[in-house]
Amino acid sequence: MNGPHFSVRAALALADGQPPPRVAALVAGLTSSKRTAWTQIASVAGTPQPPGDAGLTRLAQWEQEVLPVLGEAQLLARLPHGKTVRDLLLEHHRELLWTAGLIAAQASRVRTA
Repeated sequence: MNGPHFSVRAALALADGQPPPRVAALVAGLTSSKRTAWTQIASVAGTPQPPGDAGLTRLAQWEQEVLPVLGEAQLLARLPHGKTVRDLLLEHHRELLWTAGLIAAQASRVRTA
């Protein structure tokens, strides 16, 4: 989320001025996905629920506090659809990187009126 080169933060830094509407949509989708993933994780791993009013930045900060606390048993806990918490976190990480690339591509486009 916060790496210096290949992260959502680095991709958002490419936007000069008002970001394109597509960037806002990607950020909103990622925020929703992150909240959904952590709500599912909380249901089986006993972590706190993600803050419902948090935007992407605050949600990512919250995630960085909760993630290191997960133990091996929590990472191996199965969600109702059969995946482990570890699998869900890996999928979410891939989505995060993919979305960062999409944001970077949209943010660096020159906008004309």
